Amino acid sequence: MVRSPAVSAAILAAIVFSGCSSTPPETLTSTDWLRENSSVLRDLESFEKGRQQQAVARLKRLGPDRGSAVAISLLADSQVDYRGEVLLARLLADWRDVRGVGYLLKYLRHEDQGAMEIASQGLLAFKGNRAVIRALLEMLESPSANQRQAAAGVLSEMRSEEMLKLFPKLYPKESEKMVRGIFVRTVLSSKHSRRDEFLVEALMDTEQAIREMAWGALKKRPRLPEVRYDPAATEVARARAVDSLRRWLGGNG
Repeated sequence: MVRSPAVSAAILAAIVFSGCSSTPPETLTSTDWLRENSSVLRDLESFEKGRQQQAVARLKRLGPDRGSAVAISLLADSQVDYRGEVLLARLLADWRDVRGVGYLLKYLRHEDQGAMEIASQGLLAFKGNRAVIRALLEMLESPSANQRQAAAGVLSEMRSEEMLKLFPKLYPKESEKMVRGIFVRTVLSSKHSRRDEFLVEALMDTEQAIREMAWGALKKRPRLPEVRYDPAATEVARARAVDSLRRWLGGNG
């Protein structure tokens, strides 16, 4: 069969250029994509925030399905350092992929403040996840004040029922003022059934800033009795005012 010159030229061009075409990005496997984008890992681990953001943006462009697969492949690599791991876990959280939760909880305990902040932000994506809330509540018993503060901060943002029940119970034995402050700030802005009782107890806190916060909320309470309470007063003077408020609450306020 005799082909026309035009058809022969088209076939020849197809043969020649087929060997020059690269695999479309959307058909690459995770391994192949990482091979062609090897700089992503270096950028994720960079100390330069701009490079880290560029790497995350490249992964986000892959979309949740392929992006998650690539992120999991990277997390499976034991060579990835903590800067890369926490960013990958945060990316998975953006896609509500629970496979990043374990890493986020790990870095909420990390000594690097930046890693802890990224982990905190990522965990907020799992508000309502009972396993995550349970793990955070367990962290409130940690001997590390930094870890307790980090866990309390995330739980405060989540506003879980478990948290509202537990914060007032943990408050009396909490030694770290920053954590106590989170407890008080969270409960005072809630509809906790024993909110006022808790705030009255906070009026005797050893930290004046916490006493001021509790009194600022409590004094707005309707029908509050006349009491001379001053957050800056001596402990004895404050105790007299607090006793009056306790009796008032005991009479159902």
